[in-house]
Amino acid sequence: MPDHEPDDHEEELSADQPTGPDGAPCEMEPESVWAIVANVRKEHPYGPGGLETKSGTRQFRGGAKVYIAGCFPGTCDVVVAIGLHRKSRRFITCAVDVGHLESFRVKLVYHPSVIERIRRDESCWLRTKEEAEEWAKAFPEWQAFRKKKAEE
Repeated sequence: MPDHEPDDHEEELSADQPTGPDGAPCEMEPESVWAIVANVRKEHPYGPGGLETKSGTRQFRGGAKVYIAGCFPGTCDVVVAIGLHRKSRRFITCAVDVGHLESFRVKLVYHPSVIERIRRDESCWLRTKEEAEEWAKAFPEWQAFRKKKAEE
């Protein structure tokens, strides 16, 4: 407790305001971030000529929800996905073929583990709702482009 009352030019810190190591007030990190949410396809063609089908991907179960916060523009192939690993059930970040995903939508992400992964990974660069909406529209176009290219 301070020995004196604060002067008019001094501000009292509220108990719920975070402070840094030096005692100065600091900004709180946002509790949510915008990202594209998609689902891993339950089945996709596999093997020579696509005659076999596979469920999900090597990393994610079919139907799993993944958070996309970045991609590799210009390649039209791969996105940076964050989701629960199919066996360990822990969050992982990996590159996933855009053709293995469906139901692209933009949502606020609240899960602390996902937010932390988005913030520390340099390949996760989507930050605003507008950016996420723009890219969410582009991914189905990437899929159509790749399908057309494969048919030629």
